[in-house]
Amino acid sequence: MAAAQGVIDGIDRVIEYFNARRLDLPDGFFDRKTQFVINGAPFETLLGQPPNDPLVLMLARGPAGFRFTSKTLQHAIPDAKLERGEIATDGDPSTIAIELWLSGKLRGTSEAVNTVVPITLKLAGAGHVAVAEATVDAGVLDQLRQARLRP
Repeated sequence: MAAAQGVIDGIDRVIEYFNARRLDLPDGFFDRKTQFVINGAPFETLLGQPPNDPLVLMLARGPAGFRFTSKTLQHAIPDAKLERGEIATDGDPSTIAIELWLSGKLRGTSEAVNTVVPITLKLAGAGHVAVAEATVDAGVLDQLRQARLRP
C-alpha cells in the first residue's frame, strides 16, 4: 500500500504542477521509456513520423512526452485546469485507474471544455509509471485539435 500511496502522491503533484503551468515532475514518476496512449493509440504513432524513429521516441515518451503533451494541451486551453476524482484499483498493485476532470476555455473562443478523462496507469516493478493510457471523448479531441491551430 505504501507504493500505491507514493504513486497517488505523485499524481497529485503532477496535477498541482500542471495547474501552476510548471513542467516539473516528481522524481522517478516517469522514466525515459514511459509510454503515453491516447484512445488506444501510442502517442508516438500520432506524430506523423515512423514510430520507432529515435527522435520521435525521445519526444513522445518519458518526461519529454509528458511535457510535450502538457504544453500542447495548455496551448489549446490556455486556462486548462485538472482535478482528480477517485482512484481505483482492481486488486492488481501494478494498475491504477483515475478520472481527471479537464476544464477551461478553448483558445480563441469562449467555448468551455468540461470533460472527464479516464486514465489507467500501469506501473513498472521499480514503482514508476510504465504506461499512461487516457481515453478522451472524440468530440473533445477534435475541439482540442482545432483550438491548437488558432493564433
